[in-house]
Amino acid sequence: MRVLYLAANGRQGVVDEPRLDLTTERHKIDLAPECADSLTDALTALDADAALGGAVIEMYHGWAGRDVIVLARRIIASGRRAWLYWPGEQAIECIDEERLSSLWRHWAFITTYRTIEHARNMVGRLARATQREIRGARQALDHVPLSEFPQRIVRKLGRSLAGPSLARSSQPAVPDAGARLAALDALIASAAPVPFPVRPMVPSSVHPIAGCGAYLRTDFWAQIQSGGSYGHTCYVAKELAAVTARLICFVTQRYRLLDDFGVQQIVLDPPSASASEDDIVNATPHFVRMLRPAFEAMPPAYIYERLCLGNYAGALLSRSLQIPYMVEYNGSEISMRRSFDGVGYVYEEEYIKAEEFAFKQATMISVISEEVRGALIARRVDPAKILVNPNGADLQDYAPAVEGEKARVRAECGLDPGAAVIGFTGTFGGWHGVDVLAAAIPEICRRVPDACFLLIGDGNYKHLVDTQVVAQGLEDRVRRVGRVPQSDGARLLKACDIFVSPHSSHMVDSRFFGSPTKIFEYMAMGGAIVASDLEQIGEALSPALTASDLSAPLPPVVTDQRAVLCVPGDVGDFVEAVVGLLAHRGIWRALGRNSRAAVEQHYSWTGHVANLWLFLSGSPAASFGADLQRRRGVVVAPTAAPTVGVAPVTASAVRQRQVETGDSYKDEVQKQWDNDPAGSHYVKVAEPHTLPWFDEAEAYRYGEYAPWMAETMEFAKHRGEKVLEIGGGMGTDLSQFARNGALITDLDLSAGHLELAKENFRLRGLPGEFVLHDAESLVFGDSTFDLVYSNGVLHHTPNTRQVVEEIYRVLKPGGRAIIMMYAENSLHYWRNLVWAIGLKSGELMRCSMGDIMSRSVERSDNAAARPLVKVYTARRLRNLFRGFTDLEVVQRQMVAAEVPRLLRWVPLPTLGTIMGWNLIIKARKPDGQR
Repeated sequence: MRVLYLAANGRQGVVDEPRLDLTTERHKIDLAPECADSLTDALTALDADAALGGAVIEMYHGWAGRDVIVLARRIIASGRRAWLYWPGEQAIECIDEERLSSLWRHWAFITTYRTIEHARNMVGRLARATQREIRGARQALDHVPLSEFPQRIVRKLGRSLAGPSLARSSQPAVPDAGARLAALDALIASAAPVPFPVRPMVPSSVHPIAGCGAYLRTDFWAQIQSGGSYGHTCYVAKELAAVTARLICFVTQRYRLLDDFGVQQIVLDPPSASASEDDIVNATPHFVRMLRPAFEAMPPAYIYERLCLGNYAGALLSRSLQIPYMVEYNGSEISMRRSFDGVGYVYEEEYIKAEEFAFKQATMISVISEEVRGALIARRVDPAKILVNPNGADLQDYAPAVEGEKARVRAECGLDPGAAVIGFTGTFGGWHGVDVLAAAIPEICRRVPDACFLLIGDGNYKHLVDTQVVAQGLEDRVRRVGRVPQSDGARLLKACDIFVSPHSSHMVDSRFFGSPTKIFEYMAMGGAIVASDLEQIGEALSPALTASDLSAPLPPVVTDQRAVLCVPGDVGDFVEAVVGLLAHRGIWRALGRNSRAAVEQHYSWTGHVANLWLFLSGSPAASFGADLQRRRGVVVAPTAAPTVGVAPVTASAVRQRQVETGDSYKDEVQKQWDNDPAGSHYVKVAEPHTLPWFDEAEAYRYGEYAPWMAETMEFAKHRGEKVLEIGGGMGTDLSQFARNGALITDLDLSAGHLELAKENFRLRGLPGEFVLHDAESLVFGDSTFDLVYSNGVLHHTPNTRQVVEEIYRVLKPGGRAIIMMYAENSLHYWRNLVWAIGLKSGELMRCSMGDIMSRSVERSDNAAARPLVKVYTARRLRNLFRGFTDLEVVQRQMVAAEVPRLLRWVPLPTLGTIMGWNLIIKARKPDGQR
């Protein structure tokens, strides 16, 4: 099909793409048109070429603006087809009359939100400006003796400055510093840790912690997209989610990597639009007001908080609601500021007291190094509650390049395929040794002609490197890609042969207390490493070679060495270490193999989180301590670490085959549910692959999640009939039909689901037929089934209309279809997806709602898959099933946790029928039809 391509920059082109003719809803297509400037509008261009079947409109935001909708409507009215296309997602969506109505709803909702936000921000800026003027005027008056003004004028000016509007403000008065300090003293005196309940075994994916865990991070002033802090938060949350029935991250920015992992986030509004120290010290009451209703409604099984400067919301909520509280403390930000900014904080005393309260209230404190532990003990924190738990690496995301991968990444970065590539990633900040790196690069390049550098990251000291690179004319040998998303950084590192970490020891009031995640990520990449012999860095990378070992007459022999260590801050030693390693390329692989093995055994994020539970149970942590003891010559009896973050109930454990579909969306579906069985998350007690395991999943589904389902889905009304379920999952619904006398067939695209359904039926002694196939081309004859049932499946396949046509074909005349799809006109869609993720987190500025749903709707603990997710209206469903008769559409599914406070007076089933997440269509194939 030849179509007009309308680029977002106003240019036009023509695309000849046969696949467009087959599109029905949302599909993956990579279009690469050649566009040129045009003096005609779209309709004129279409009228000028009768061979053009329609127009593709390129999108640069996630939603369609008014002009785009009007244009699409005019194209459709002219008898041609229209599509929206997101190049970054390689996704195209078909537009018809019903979709036009949906686009108008989205436009109205988004425009209303943005208008309200704009007005609110304007009022906020005006209020802050007024308050600044008032403070300035008051400060000016403080320096003028009252005797120089008539007392009456001073009083009148004071009343004017106070202002009637401020006097009537509904906001609570901000306490002064003295009041805040006094309140903190009282909290410290009353703090008492809340113990964790005794558990019979260490939490794991098989035996997860029941209920909901809460991850908390409130540093609203630090908006980041990559780096050690970013990775620490995302990977710890990922592993906590793997061993908790449900985890919610309460954060002040959206973490894209958490979306990739399928971990739920709630983004908290910041206390103000600015990030001054005044805002920081007054932020805790703001966050407590936001969090308390949610925590009272859950309540969480635990709070895990990455402690932030000046914040003690988690400690307050732990104390008042009696919730076990884990504190992650990564070192003193006060010390960091003194060391590398040369100044202190205005409210240091308050920040220290806030930390003291959190430490005293904490059930346990996880710190990244022995230096941090020592600092806390010096502050009289109970040593028995402190766990030294270094950072780590994700073994899947950070892994050695496979064949051909290094060459592809080098080509992408413009690096010579035969060069020796030296990589550095991280914040170009104070203690990362950027000054050493900047001084060393020209000398290394001079002495090793084929050496190149790949530098990833940004920061205050990056100018030191940039200046040297430009001054020495090294732009073609030093690639500086800047700050990139975390996943991109992991991929780019695969281009490197050697990784460097010249960390500095320039602390003015303490020893180096860090645990750089880059070190463990380098180790996981399996390359050779040159790093500073500095506290934990040196410990984790020992045993190691030195620059003198590399310069010896005989080449070094690698046994168990993991890296090359150099003197911190010594440019000459660092240069000699790198140049010496470049001269002994035969040892790169051996060093990398040893460092990768060390991460696998001691420094993975899976092991990091497992250490939390071991510590709470009174057992010794399994990673860093064991590694230190081994290097110090202490014999440690081997202990099997608990399996944390691994789901043994997945089909991948039994090596199922995949269906070759030729469609990337369908491949994502298989990746999702082969690795992440639907419904298995809610099994909290029973052993997997047992009848009690399937029973527990069933009890949750019909008891807590969807009590309406048995009646609405007609489980007991099809005795003696032949029933086909498309996408039977673990066989939970299908077994209801079978136990009520139906003759069942299960067709599924996921081999993992199919094996579990077989197991479910075998354990129950139920007969059934199980078919691994794609529902868009059913393998059954015409008029085979009395009922075709599908629950939450058809909205994951690109050609849903084709599936409906196949359902019609295989149904007997008079046969019924009962199909559930996700509802566009639902509370979950508009509040949780469009508003919370799309608008509040800013995702719709760059992503379509289809992409947001693909990352956010279906939980995926292990596969990191992005299955296609679509939503439907009743009108859209009726259109899909237009060949059927007796159409009935009902709306269901609402859980109490989703209900806003203003609507809690409405009965839950009633809310489900009005704004539930599920649309169920029931339809009948007309009698006499074949």
